[in-house]
Amino acid sequence: MIKSKIEGDKLFLSYIPHEVGRTLHNVRNSPEIRDWCRQTGLIDDNQQKNWLEKISEDPSIRMYAICLENKVLGICGLTDIDHLNQRAEFSLYIFPAEQRKGYAKSALKALFDHGFSELNLNTIWGETFAGNPAMKLFQSIGMQMEGKRRNFYFKNGKFIDAFLVSITREEFQNASD
Repeated sequence: MIKSKIEGDKLFLSYIPHEVGRTLHNVRNSPEIRDWCRQTGLIDDNQQKNWLEKISEDPSIRMYAICLENKVLGICGLTDIDHLNQRAEFSLYIFPAEQRKGYAKSALKALFDHGFSELNLNTIWGETFAGNPAMKLFQSIGMQMEGKRRNFYFKNGKFIDAFLVSITREEFQNASD
C-alpha cells in the first residue's frame, strides 16, 4: 500500500486533495508551466477531470501534491510505473509563485526515496526540454543525462530538443550518503 504522506526535508507529499483541482488546472495552463510540458494546447475542464480520475484508478501512476503545512506548492509523481523492469518516469512542477525556494529539490528527493524504497524501482527517468533551468536541479541530485532527442517536439512555432535524464537506486543512495 502506498503511504498517504511521504516526508521530505522541508515539506511532505500527499495524495492530491480534491479541492485543489481547480487551482491545479489553472496553474497547469499557465505559460510558466505549460511551456515546459509536452502538451501544447490548454487543458479543458473535462481533460482535467479525466486526469484526476485516471490518477486515482491507474496503478501505474502515483501523483502527489507537494505540501508545506496546509499549502499545496506543486505536483510531482511517478508515471508509467513498470514493476517488471523496475522503472518509472517522474514528473514535477512547482507553482510559479513558489519556484526557486528549494521545494523542487526536497520534493524530488522524497519522491525518489519513495520510488526506490517503497515501490522497489531500480531506475527513475524523465525528459526535459532544452533550456529548462530545472536541468541543474536534476543533475544536483545525481541524475545523469542519458541522451538528446534532436528536434523532438514542436513548441511555440519551432522544433526543440529534449533530453533524457535518469538516476538508479544505487546512484541515489550514494548521492544521499
